[in-house]
Amino acid sequence: MQIYTFANKLQIKRKEIFTFENNYFMSVNQRIQEIIDKMYFGNKRAFSKAAGISASVTENIVGTRHTKPSFDITSKIISSFENINSEWLLTGQGNMLKSEIPSPVQNENVSEDRAGYHKPSGMLAKPFFDSPLSLTKSFTSAIKNDNIRTIIIPFIDNYDFSLRNSGDSMLNESNPRKSIKDQDIVACKFWKDKSHIRWGEVYALSTKNGYIIKKLMPSGIDDKVKCVSYNEKEGYESFDLPLSEILEWAIVTGVISINAW
Repeated sequence: MQIYTFANKLQIKRKEIFTFENNYFMSVNQRIQEIIDKMYFGNKRAFSKAAGISASVTENIVGTRHTKPSFDITSKIISSFENINSEWLLTGQGNMLKSEIPSPVQNENVSEDRAGYHKPSGMLAKPFFDSPLSLTKSFTSAIKNDNIRTIIIPFIDNYDFSLRNSGDSMLNESNPRKSIKDQDIVACKFWKDKSHIRWGEVYALSTKNGYIIKKLMPSGIDDKVKCVSYNEKEGYESFDLPLSEILEWAIVTGVISINAW
């Protein structure tokens, strides 16, 4: 038992040393590329917009030129991403993300007149799809497009991208809290495990004809899923969708309603 415990601890220690060495010998350019890959799915233009630097500067840093970023550039990155560990970015020590992200409101008595009240601390701009018919390929492929728009959704952290709902098929009179209205912004998280579908939950599916947002239920037909609309009494009937027509899956984690006056 003691031998196993010692060996186990030694293995963990070796893993920690390997992780430290791997981070340490990465250049700051490679660490910036890691931010782009992990937080923006490799979209350099979206990263540049969020960091407040030009796309050409980003390309010089992570592209073939591999130009070392200036102090001004690294300062902009650190100030733009509050959850990025500055020590990791500059030296390679520690983890990429801070262990704790500060809450947007630290004081219960904060008022709208105080500076920083409207600033969503720790929030990140994430990919946003504005039109169902404009997306005729997988979410991941579209996100890698440099022209993808990014937005910040406050108070929702557990999502990878967002999209705008079109139509009234997902109006839910029996449970308004679960309703999705026309033009609502829907937060989505990638769903990779196709062997486990959460029946009765709402998914966003990218298809060759654009994306759809539906509640998923078993079809009863092999290689198909049943797409159900909440608003069936208005003529939005359920239908069976072949699995072969689904390019990518994402589960809905939140909805933001916007009423412009």
